[in-house]
Amino acid sequence: MLAEGDAVTVTHPSLVTNRSARMFFSSILGATRKDDGWTCPRRRRPLGELVVRINTFLENKGWVVERVGIVDEAVQRDIERKRSFQRTKRSAIAFRDEGTSGIDLPLTLAAMEQASWDSDARSLKSHQWAGVVHSLTAINAANFSVPGSGKTATTLAVAATHFAAATIDVVVVVGPLSSFRPWEKEAGIALRDTFRVNRVRGSAQTRRNMYAAAKRGALLLTSYASAASDKSALIDLCKCLKVMLVVDESHRVKRFQGGVWAPALVEIARYARVRTILSGTPMPQSGKDLYSQLNILWPGGDLTGPPHTFATRVKQDFAGVLNDILPFVSRTPKEALGLPPYTVTVHDAEMDTTQAEVYELIESHFRKRVEGIGAWHEKIERLRRGRPIRLLQAATNPNLLNRHDSHFSLPRMEIPNATLMDRLAMYQNTDIPTKSLKALEIVREITTEGGKVVCWSNFVPNLDHFTNLVRERLGLPTYQIDGRVPAGDETMDDAQNQDTQNPGDEDTREQIIDRFLNLPGPAVLVTNPASCSESISLHTTCHNAVYLDRTYDCALFLQSVDRIHRLGLPDSAQVRVHIVQATCGGNPTVDHLVAAALVRKETTMRALLEGASLEPVGQLDPLADAEGSLEDLAELLRYFLGEDG
Repeated sequence: MLAEGDAVTVTHPSLVTNRSARMFFSSILGATRKDDGWTCPRRRRPLGELVVRINTFLENKGWVVERVGIVDEAVQRDIERKRSFQRTKRSAIAFRDEGTSGIDLPLTLAAMEQASWDSDARSLKSHQWAGVVHSLTAINAANFSVPGSGKTATTLAVAATHFAAATIDVVVVVGPLSSFRPWEKEAGIALRDTFRVNRVRGSAQTRRNMYAAAKRGALLLTSYASAASDKSALIDLCKCLKVMLVVDESHRVKRFQGGVWAPALVEIARYARVRTILSGTPMPQSGKDLYSQLNILWPGGDLTGPPHTFATRVKQDFAGVLNDILPFVSRTPKEALGLPPYTVTVHDAEMDTTQAEVYELIESHFRKRVEGIGAWHEKIERLRRGRPIRLLQAATNPNLLNRHDSHFSLPRMEIPNATLMDRLAMYQNTDIPTKSLKALEIVREITTEGGKVVCWSNFVPNLDHFTNLVRERLGLPTYQIDGRVPAGDETMDDAQNQDTQNPGDEDTREQIIDRFLNLPGPAVLVTNPASCSESISLHTTCHNAVYLDRTYDCALFLQSVDRIHRLGLPDSAQVRVHIVQATCGGNPTVDHLVAAALVRKETTMRALLEGASLEPVGQLDPLADAEGSLEDLAELLRYFLGEDG
């Protein structure tokens, strides 16, 4: 057996006459028959994976296989991987079940300090030490601790230990651009004299040159799209130096099948000496989200098996799947961080006359949609199709109904109701929603005391409105981040040569956040959860949040709170959350229904997001989370019909 270009050639006369061999090569692999064997195309799978599959089939059928060149290298690498997996699995299970490991903490700390770890500047917490011991025991490990638990510092401590032991030379971190700054910051604090941190950006040639120039002690930060595009160069780097591959926010490669990022990272991982994945929400939608992530840890499918088998097990025996993978996973719940609780204050804001009329007309519109329909489930479906998030818009800022909302796929509202359309036209340029005025009062109070505050709204036009309001009425330094602000997005930024761009032309989210946090004195950040829900830390100088509106998506709400309530809070900090809710004629509105739904969901959602167990946290469609579950829609329907809950 030998490799020829993008194909593997296997020769022996019996392979042509043997029935099972003909079935395997022709029907399963799609190979082309030769006089004395088969030529098997690589297609979209890695060549090494094809080699191992052919070798396994032949040896299982009793053939003695003579392997030539890179074919033999691939098989030997697979044999060593399987041995390594079994060794580490035994150690990881012993650590999970008995708390025993061969890791000596004083020796580990000595190794870290040998690698110039600054224990005074970055002293690890007990849960971080547990993560270090687990990673050193399981070797290729997942850290799925909650957001804000210090996974970056934990992973750097593991890297420092490996570096001191000369088991790695270089660290390659693959993640979203928003994760780069935390890596630079933590490496600068804890390992100032050890790792040379560089962002791998720019043209394809520039990036290849950076990989080729990497020496021992390099810590390279690259995006998912760059890593996929630079797969060959990264594999060459792994062949030249001992690489620790870290995939940060690994749920971004949750795609079960297809795609570009996940297959590329799995192939790169085959050549890395040590592999680590990090995510606070490893299963945003379902257990299948783990498949690609686990195959980065163990690229031979040791933790998952084939995709169809894994999907079946997730559906029928998810507990069994978790039992198999948990020895390789560490997870710190939020309660272990020892954070002081944050306070929540709810502020009611009574709608003015025009907004109240708009809100009541929208209510009437939905009420008429469900009148005359007998079956309850048909009412629910009619309500869902009517997009009840419209009522949230009306309660927040009626002018939102005059605008297209691309995030929620909502066109400008146009219905055959002359009174409603007249009121919306009146509202367009004159009125200011009372929720905005109430939020303005809260911001004024916070900033008068010298504090910083982040203001959240789910509707981008409302961000524009409130940013202008703060600037005009309070004259405060105000920063805004939403989907229109570039994140150095992988698909856009990596495709261009940054050497030809003026980096000052357009601010990135990272630059805006740095200016907000580092500005002396009070400042305001106006943003939406969709743009600042991960890899964003505001807790160093911002301890106040104001919510102009919330959707039914409890996970997104809790994750937004985590931006200011996370490990590293100053000892004297008090985190305060302010929620503004609209009232109409002194009566509750949809905001109060959302609040009740979030309270109902919070215990369960906290257990999923912040607990020690692993479970999926959302529905298959994030917009469905925002607009509510069947239970949420049922409560909303009772509200429209004037029924008690």
